[in-house]
Amino acid sequence: MTRNVRGLWALTVIALALSAGLARAADPPQRKKITTRSLQVSAAREPRFALQYRFEPSYLDQEAGNAAFLYQIVVAQMMQTNSGNEALDGDTLNQWYRDPVEDLPLEKVRGAITRFEHTFRLLQTAVRRQECTWEYPIRKEGVPYVSPLLNEYRMLTRLVAIKAKLEMHDGEMAAALKTLQAGMSLARDVGAGPNYVQHLVGLAMAAQTVRQLEGWIQKPDAPNLYWALSTLPDRLVDIRPALQTESEAVLAELPELRTLEQTVLSNEQVMDLWKRAATWVGYDTDRPRTALDVTGDITLMMSQYPRAKASLVEHGYARQTVETWPVLYAIVVDQYQQFRAIRDLVFKWTYMPFAQARDGLMQGERAVSGIWKYSHGSELANPFVDTLPAAYRIAFLDTRLARDVAMLRTVEAIRMYAADHNGKLPASLADITAVPVPQDPFQGRAFRYEARGKSAVLESPIPPDGGPRDGLRYEITLR
Repeated sequence: MTRNVRGLWALTVIALALSAGLARAADPPQRKKITTRSLQVSAAREPRFALQYRFEPSYLDQEAGNAAFLYQIVVAQMMQTNSGNEALDGDTLNQWYRDPVEDLPLEKVRGAITRFEHTFRLLQTAVRRQECTWEYPIRKEGVPYVSPLLNEYRMLTRLVAIKAKLEMHDGEMAAALKTLQAGMSLARDVGAGPNYVQHLVGLAMAAQTVRQLEGWIQKPDAPNLYWALSTLPDRLVDIRPALQTESEAVLAELPELRTLEQTVLSNEQVMDLWKRAATWVGYDTDRPRTALDVTGDITLMMSQYPRAKASLVEHGYARQTVETWPVLYAIVVDQYQQFRAIRDLVFKWTYMPFAQARDGLMQGERAVSGIWKYSHGSELANPFVDTLPAAYRIAFLDTRLARDVAMLRTVEAIRMYAADHNGKLPASLADITAVPVPQDPFQGRAFRYEARGKSAVLESPIPPDGGPRDGLRYEITLR
């Protein structure tokens, strides 16, 4: 999720736009079509025991141990099962996940899922562990680009989702809840890993599991899950471990930065530091260097020196001291201080609710882009800034998952209201007083709601910076 990855995303978007619309450049802009799903639901009161249904194992069912190690065993067992002539390919699995259960070849799907019963039993053991610590040797070995077996964890989540779908179809609601509980715990544990790549995979896994709750809600006798959903944290997948690691990742990869301001480096040492930083973020530092390249680098570095010296003096360094330093050392100290300021600007807003943090996150994006504009994209401009992740987009995806959970909670509040009011839908969300109605975390205000007799529309509009799948509209029909 570094600046280079954002560049690839941008190129992809541009390519899609060109392929889709150059010939229609003069056409008026089309309104984005929001993702719309139909829900047929029944009224459902709050359970007698409000916290009877939970999405995590009870305290007494938990066991001592680290789930991360067991998850690796679960995935290994799954991969072993999914080998040979009967192996499921990704396309088939994805199709079964997406299709309504009524459209599935049920006999074939049941047979395939039954083969993974041992995997599911191991998973139930793993999710009951009291902790999940991903013991990557980051302090000694640096931050891994991709954590092991993440694609396989995605596959495991799809299998869990399909299993829950079958159980709900068969009316085995207790078994389905246990399966969904395992899927939710797995996603939260994977997503709480120590880097943004793993966090994003956990988000995707959680979203797939949450999506299955739409099937639960539509079962005629489905218990109301309002309080079960309310026990989940506002941030379903904890981002703090990734924040802590990613904010110090450059120090793990380039440990001399930790003492940079106490140990004066020679010009040669600074060049070596820059080269290793550039290599880490993906530049091809082994490419042949022409005389023009070298001249350009020297020109850029020397053009940075006056500004770097002025900045250091402004921030408390004695001018006489700075002027005794090697030129490149003065530049790299200023770069590192600049990096720390921008890093904290980027990261501090990720701790805040998105509706409050949007402007601050955009300010961080502009600060990073400003470095590139100033330097014309050279890796020598400030390679440390290039290690910063796309924090805005990650916060956006965190919020989208929170929005999905909040909308399902709202549907359950509506079902609760209907059960208490002779099968009538509320005229507005303000009519629901028995339980708090969640707000749209994208907007920081109530979801859009409109009642139409036995049907209603619940909507989270497409955010200004989002696409069709980033908005969600439920068309609800009350049985």
